[in-house]
Amino acid sequence: MASDAVDSSRSLLTLGQVDLVRVQVGYRANPDDLPFVQFLLDLSVPETHGVHDEGGFDERLAVAALEPALYVGSGAPRHYSLHQHRWHSSWGASPGALELGLLVTTGTGPTAPVRVAVEDSVTCAFRGLMAVVGEPAASVTSRDAAIRRARRGAATAYSVDPEALTLRAEEHHPAENSWTISVATELGEEYEVVVGLVDGHAGSVRVWRERPIEVTDSLGAE
Repeated sequence: MASDAVDSSRSLLTLGQVDLVRVQVGYRANPDDLPFVQFLLDLSVPETHGVHDEGGFDERLAVAALEPALYVGSGAPRHYSLHQHRWHSSWGASPGALELGLLVTTGTGPTAPVRVAVEDSVTCAFRGLMAVVGEPAASVTSRDAAIRRARRGAATAYSVDPEALTLRAEEHHPAENSWTISVATELGEEYEVVVGLVDGHAGSVRVWRERPIEVTDSLGAE
């Protein structure tokens, strides 16, 4: 019978090594506003990359790689809030994860120039983080996988039920290995999700929160 005891020959409580890096970058007009767009990145940390040293994964390198996200079409960095979370389990093959959440205050709403600027900034930051952690292996993203990623991305970004999201539109971009997928809640909240945003990596996702869909009576008012 297997024992549930923990090996006491080493420290009982450790943060463990980092096997996964998960990043969420959001942009909001004001500190109290809901982000109008969120960017997500999931990366596996390869054992052979050299970031698993005796001191563990250097989180400072990951944070530094995200600094381009603070520059939104201007020379001055914007105000931000940053949180960090580490977790792992002591049993089985549970991976250790580092989660970084960054919220940047733009001072203005999602105008056309802001939309372009934030995507350029995050793309630069995510490419820098990929260089630190290790470039993900290239693979083709299927339609089903893209829809699952889109639902999960919207759920992560805006705390909605992924199973309750309705697929409204989809567009495949084979040359970029990316998908643009629109999903909506029962209340008419719509999210435009791009899966494969950065260099076709399926773990890089953009979620725009669109204006609520207006529901009208097709029969007209009586």
